[in-house]
Amino acid sequence: MTTTVNTQTGAPINSFTVTVNATLEGVVLRKRMCAGAYKYTEFPLGLTIADGSQTTATIPGASPTPISGQGATIAVESSSVTATTLLEGLDFSITGKTITFTTPYLGASKVTTITYDYYDTDPDNLVYDVPVYPSNTKGTITVQDYQMIVWNEGILAQSFEFWTTTGTANGVVHALITDTDV
Repeated sequence: MTTTVNTQTGAPINSFTVTVNATLEGVVLRKRMCAGAYKYTEFPLGLTIADGSQTTATIPGASPTPISGQGATIAVESSSVTATTLLEGLDFSITGKTITFTTPYLGASKVTTITYDYYDTDPDNLVYDVPVYPSNTKGTITVQDYQMIVWNEGILAQSFEFWTTTGTANGVVHALITDTDV
C-alpha cells in the first residue's frame, strides 16, 4: 500500500494494487487513524515572474502546493506598478501550482512574494493519533469510483472479488489481506 496526501484536503490516500479476481477476505483496521496532514499557514514564498505582461505564474516544483480558496495573498511591485497586495479570488486564482492573474501583472524588475496555506504531503510525517471507534470512522475502499465500507470482524465482515487491479483506501485501513498476499 502506498500512502500519499491530498494537497487540497490533507486527507491520507492509501493506494494499492491487486490482481484481477483477488478476493478480499478481511481488512485490518488501524487502532488509531490520522485526522489529516499538518496544515501550515501563511507560508511566504518569493516568486520569479518574467518581465512584461504576465497572465500566469508558476510556483516552483519543489515548493508546497497551495490550498485553493484559503485566502492567499501576493505582495507585488515592479518598475511600472506601485507596491500593492493582490487577493486570491479577487485579483488572482490558484489551480495546483499555477497562479492566474485577473488582470496581467505588468512591468520589469518584479519583486513578488506569495503567502499561502498548504498541507504537509510527506506520508512519513502523518501522525496516527486519533482512536478508531465505530462511532467516529469507517474503513472504506474505492475501486473504479465504487466505494465499499469495510469491516474486519463480526456479522458485517465480507468477502468480495476485485474486478480491477488498483484502488484506494482511507486512512483507517492499514493493510489488505487477500488470497494473493498483497
